[in-house]
Amino acid sequence: GHGYHFSKDRLLGFGHRRLSIIDLSTGDQPMSNEDGTVWITFNGEIYNYRELREQLRKRGHKFRTSSDTEVIVHAYEEWGGECTNKFNGIFAFGIWDERKQQLYLARDHFGVKPLYYYQNGHVIHFASELKAILCDRKVPRTIDLDALHMCLTFRHTPSPWTLFKNIKKLPPSCYMIVDHSGVKTKCYWNTPPEINHKKTESEWIEELTTVYPQAVKRQMVADTPIGLSLSGGVDSNTLLALMSKEETHVHTFTVGFDGAEERDDELQVSHEAAKYFDADFSGRKVSEADYMSFMNTYMWHLEEPIGNESAAAYYFVAKLAHEKVKVLLSGQGADEPFAGYTRHLAAQYAQYFSWMPKPLVKPLGSLVMPFFRGSESPGRLVELLSQEDEIHEFLSAYSITSPAMRRNLFSEDFAVQSSPYILSDYVRSQLAHAPLGTMLEKMTYIDARTSLSDNLLLCGDKMAMATGVEMRVPFLDLELMKVAESIPGSFKVADFKNKVIHKTVCERWLPESTVHRRKIGFNEAMGKWLRHNLDNMLMQLTSEPDSITQKLLNPQYVWQLQQEHNSGKYDHQRILFLLLSIETWRKVFV
Repeated sequence: GHGYHFSKDRLLGFGHRRLSIIDLSTGDQPMSNEDGTVWITFNGEIYNYRELREQLRKRGHKFRTSSDTEVIVHAYEEWGGECTNKFNGIFAFGIWDERKQQLYLARDHFGVKPLYYYQNGHVIHFASELKAILCDRKVPRTIDLDALHMCLTFRHTPSPWTLFKNIKKLPPSCYMIVDHSGVKTKCYWNTPPEINHKKTESEWIEELTTVYPQAVKRQMVADTPIGLSLSGGVDSNTLLALMSKEETHVHTFTVGFDGAEERDDELQVSHEAAKYFDADFSGRKVSEADYMSFMNTYMWHLEEPIGNESAAAYYFVAKLAHEKVKVLLSGQGADEPFAGYTRHLAAQYAQYFSWMPKPLVKPLGSLVMPFFRGSESPGRLVELLSQEDEIHEFLSAYSITSPAMRRNLFSEDFAVQSSPYILSDYVRSQLAHAPLGTMLEKMTYIDARTSLSDNLLLCGDKMAMATGVEMRVPFLDLELMKVAESIPGSFKVADFKNKVIHKTVCERWLPESTVHRRKIGFNEAMGKWLRHNLDNMLMQLTSEPDSITQKLLNPQYVWQLQQEHNSGKYDHQRILFLLLSIETWRKVFV
């Protein structure tokens, strides 16, 4: 499955390593059209490739293989740069067109598959992994300070940035054309959805009840066995119910964590669900020692520092799955369009308090807060309401550090060198594309195009690929998302509850108790572990003279955060884990 191709003038080369899932015998890459004038290297799956192949065959195209790769080649010949509009799938690919002498790069609608590129004068490199680009010794490893500023704010580095100054990510739903006149990037799909207020809630429910099973069926296309990453949550359980309709004995995989509370035992809950649907179950506990030993290779696979404590969990699930399957369906992607986060509650209810004068928000908030013990929502709401404008409301909703915290954290040099407007400019550019609607409707749209691809999907894809497994996300199926994104926010958040309409639909296939179970999440054990060993790791890394902390941050303040966290006085888990990730990344890549 390894191959390469050079253009006639040898000014272009493609290389490929293949994880074979469709057309195992003849689908090798790079692949070309009949006369060798169009070549492709492609990572991903096109779920509607069979329909497209029929369409193309009727238009006179001849096919040598039964692979989805060849469908892309002919679609490109037929429709040129607009071919991406025809695909429902997850993809990152490069096409070399010998006749036009142009390179065409494209990435899927929601950025499930990564695509990095480096451009310097007349040279361009592209790859599905950052480290492939770093194989070229000439590529400088300079840290981009604006990108670091955003990473320390959002806990991931948004597209098109990476922490390396010269290496970029092609944003989701974009393509890029490289020819002798230069480089052009264009979005092929950025028309915001129209929120449809004409349909009733029951009409929406009917529609979703039809599209969920279709999406699952589409994404089960493969010539190898398929599994499911199963947790106690409603999303993966719904996938299990729908997959069980398509095939008997679905393979399911779950990891639990040593030291998690009894009520947070994903293994037990998932095992019961698997039994209920007569599915095959594999589970294991991950210990702190497993986690620590994985930390060393974790960043090598992840390639970008992300403050997501649960990222490594995907690796352990995929490793477990690797013994039996090559494709793993995951319940990721339902929280963004259907409003599953605390910030979504805050966004929905902020509109009812807009009459309040800004100076009154904080004092009133501190009076009310004690009544909501342990809930993040009121804090988020107060934070949101006290912002001066929409841009800052969104900025506060997406930040894990406050402006005051960043002022303490950044060294004077770093503060001066990084653009003060980078954050608000980024949020403004996202809002410019958002649909006309409420704050919640804008937020779910932005979520599905930013933190989803640059954090959760990036972690999911890379951790799975590290074990030789492909992760697929049926809730982000294109047809399903087109419906989900037209539904008014008032059907998604109601009575102070999240994901309302989604859960109602899931009740068609699941017992009510499963649908409304408290969300467990992966990071329960993490807080405890951070107080033990990870603390020492962080101390060691941050005290090295060439660490990012010593060079660009304020080491005293970082030390203070650790002290406060260890004493149990404050919970700084998020920022500390992010700093640990950033310093580990520096050690591995810089």
